[in-house]
Amino acid sequence: MTWREPFAELAGTTAVVTGAARGIGLAIATVLHEVGLTVVLVDRDADELDRALAGFSGGRAVPVTADLTTEEGHDGIDAALREQPPLSVWVNNAGTVSHQLAEDVDQATFEQVLRTNTWSAVRGSQTAFRHMQHDGSRAIVTITSLVVDKTVRERLSYAASKAALTSTTRYAAAEWGASGIRVNAVSPGYIETRLTAWPADDPRQVAKQESLRSIPLARFGQPEDIASAVLFLASPLSSYVTGVTLFVDGGWSLT
Repeated sequence: MTWREPFAELAGTTAVVTGAARGIGLAIATVLHEVGLTVVLVDRDADELDRALAGFSGGRAVPVTADLTTEEGHDGIDAALREQPPLSVWVNNAGTVSHQLAEDVDQATFEQVLRTNTWSAVRGSQTAFRHMQHDGSRAIVTITSLVVDKTVRERLSYAASKAALTSTTRYAAAEWGASGIRVNAVSPGYIETRLTAWPADDPRQVAKQESLRSIPLARFGQPEDIASAVLFLASPLSSYVTGVTLFVDGGWSLT
């Protein structure tokens, strides 16, 4: 690695980003594409995926429509990877959220959230492991959530699924380090996306503005803030970093 070109080693390789059609996932896919990787964008929404692809030029953007709660979805990614350059980066970003008070959580919802958020990431990481049996920089990055460390109402199922990812990240890092594969996580704070753009009089927007007072950097994050952190963990700049969760939250976890 040279300091002048820290991402040169990644150019010409492949990255997979799940949940890549919008928001944080799209920002991650974009920055990886910009530094020279072929990016496999995975999402279950084919229409959103088509719209996302319009923003990529110069080729090297491969769409895969897949439901990652199914084995068929993972088979689709596996098949796509066989046609691409060597895999160097895998980003587990796909997920869902439920809004239920603790006393209202039902088994079906709880299991669905864990299947979408936790099992899909574990299963995806297994696919990554199989395709990363080569020399060179190799990294798996999983997007977790600040709700693991800061309690937020009506997020029991979601927090449980993300807490599990913190543990699976550490265990995979310990077991796969001997193969030269680094496994880390990014824990976003409050990130502004289309899904959090509520009208000024919406109670959710009011609560959002109130939370700003608890963020030392006094601003909400942008998807690009998470993409930058993922790029660091995906690149040789973090070649001696594995098993960690990087908080990208403007200091919110400190309060």
